[in-house]
Amino acid sequence: MKKYNSLTLLFVSTFLAVFSVSAAQTKNINGLWEDVNNEHFKNGHMIVSQDKDAIYITHYVEFKGLPLVEYGIGSRSGNTIEYKVKVTQAIPGWTTEGTHTLALSNDGTQLVGYYSSDGKKGPLKFKKIGK
Repeated sequence: MKKYNSLTLLFVSTFLAVFSVSAAQTKNINGLWEDVNNEHFKNGHMIVSQDKDAIYITHYVEFKGLPLVEYGIGSRSGNTIEYKVKVTQAIPGWTTEGTHTLALSNDGTQLVGYYSSDGKKGPLKFKKIGK
């Protein structure tokens, strides 16, 4: 009987762990996200589209009144998305290519991470709009 209880406990624990990981990987990230990085960034929005493990983004934001437009293509692994960006409307003096790495929050409402480009790295934060 003791062996049976141990096996049952092991099975239930394994099932819950697999289910938790599976549920985390299936959280929907498609949609409109608001850029909430800091007070210098305004009117920022990003559209995220996921097709299987592929991620596609389009991002518009204004930095101190200057518009920046970029798009990116990358992938998703669990709750992390990583994509390379190409800036099509640049802010003078800023780079035109880079990589963004973002992690989806447990509640599915935020993408938080960083950009890296030309040896520089900085924070990124987006909040999901709607469902």
